[in-house]
Amino acid sequence: MRKRSIAVKVGVLLGAIALSYAVWTLRGGRLPEALLIAPMLPQGVGQSACFTGGFAGQVMDVEDWSKPHYEPTGSRSPDGDPYMRPVPAVQKDVPVRAFTLQLAYDSRMAHYDWIYNFRLAAEVKGVGTLLAAGECPWYADEKKDKDGGEATAANTTGLFCYIYCDGGGFSLDRVPVASAALVSFDPRFGLRMKKGCGGGGSYRIRPATSGITFRLQTAAAEACRSLEEWAER
Repeated sequence: MRKRSIAVKVGVLLGAIALSYAVWTLRGGRLPEALLIAPMLPQGVGQSACFTGGFAGQVMDVEDWSKPHYEPTGSRSPDGDPYMRPVPAVQKDVPVRAFTLQLAYDSRMAHYDWIYNFRLAAEVKGVGTLLAAGECPWYADEKKDKDGGEATAANTTGLFCYIYCDGGGFSLDRVPVASAALVSFDPRFGLRMKKGCGGGGSYRIRPATSGITFRLQTAAAEACRSLEEWAER
């Protein structure tokens, strides 16, 4: 009975998606609001959006950079000494119990049209609360590269958030016909995070493979209050 119920729900969702794309075709290629991420995001200065999600059975690898050991890179300096690289301690398949994400609208403009400042908290078993902050540029329309390179697509169903200087990042993509979004990380880069409000060491979380997602629901602003307090310290 449970399997049949799940199958029915999946069928309904796929039907809704198919209907949405049919409407998109009739509108001449303009995506319907049920597929767009923009309605879920803050639209002006002083506004923010909050997303939360709890998980069971979701895991990531956690790198602890507080006390790395050093290994030779295989190349040597001009005086013959080997170049060394830091290697963190790694915990494999660590349960991630929850994510809380806040996006705050920022009116700064550059090659993008405006930008969101993100704050992300992860509750990681055996590690504690890990925190990160960075930026999510917003492109209202496709941006042509002046030097003839690849154009930047407009943000329609999702956006990409990142931390400068090798901090990694994540994608946030709208779940069609739902007030929810999927967070996904690139296994090559993951995301650099700090433990607790006072720092407490540097960590990086990574999925073991690509295609791993974490579903976050839209939430009341109060659910992100602790992130605001952290940012103010």
